[in-house]
Amino acid sequence: MSTKEFGSLSIEEQQKLVEDVAECLKKHGLGDTPVKIYRENVCPLSAAKVEGRSTLKCEAASNDEKVVEDCNNDLKKCLEGISGTHVSVAQKIKAGDDYTNITKVQGLEGEEELTIEHKEGQVLLIDFWATWCPPCQAPMAHNQAMLDKKGEEWKDKIRIIGLSIDSDKAKLKSHVEDKKWTSPEHYFRGSSDCSKVYGVTGVPHVMLIDTKGKIVFKGHPANRPNLEEDMENLLKGETISGEGCASSAAPEGNDGGDSDIDYAKCMKEIDEFT
Repeated sequence: MSTKEFGSLSIEEQQKLVEDVAECLKKHGLGDTPVKIYRENVCPLSAAKVEGRSTLKCEAASNDEKVVEDCNNDLKKCLEGISGTHVSVAQKIKAGDDYTNITKVQGLEGEEELTIEHKEGQVLLIDFWATWCPPCQAPMAHNQAMLDKKGEEWKDKIRIIGLSIDSDKAKLKSHVEDKKWTSPEHYFRGSSDCSKVYGVTGVPHVMLIDTKGKIVFKGHPANRPNLEEDMENLLKGETISGEGCASSAAPEGNDGGDSDIDYAKCMKEIDEFT
């Protein structure tokens, strides 16, 4: 079977493929995932003309293994014979999903494997971090400062948990003690698969879990400039919004792009400009 490069398709064919991929995602309950076309135009100084390339990109996620498998199979059929695309569905837990207990972690003392559980009525902040990560230090210091200020008031209601991805637990323990960051609950990842399960590919990375056990935010702590207020609002049963929040997801039925944009007109303007 011959293969066509996505960028060689007509504008109408590209747009139809975007709609087909978006419909496939919607079928499997992943309709809030955007489907995007990236167009790159390069003009090397030695070239006689501008060179362009278009790519179809989409990265979806689900915590359901069967949904991931079935959707990837359908997407493969949808994109059969087409190259120059980056479309995939990965298994990972995201904002909006229920929190699944993190298991096989260790405390700073001993080798016993522990579980980070959520109890109904509690708010959890879980901070994936590392001693060797410079951007992780300020958020961890802030965790300590929040507990210095609110520790007694939050007792048994709001928990702040540091989950280190370090490879050396002794170094972690020494670092925490030297910095006097002893108020948060500290855990060592050890043999736990929590980073894979929760799709944590870089640190710092925080998760906020509400009183019902739902992950309401997942991402870089810089996207939540007032975590103290966030957690107190969650404790009251209120919602939070913004980048990385469950409440900020696109509504079901997303067509894979901005329906107000005339794709053919955009491509024509780029061609005229180049």
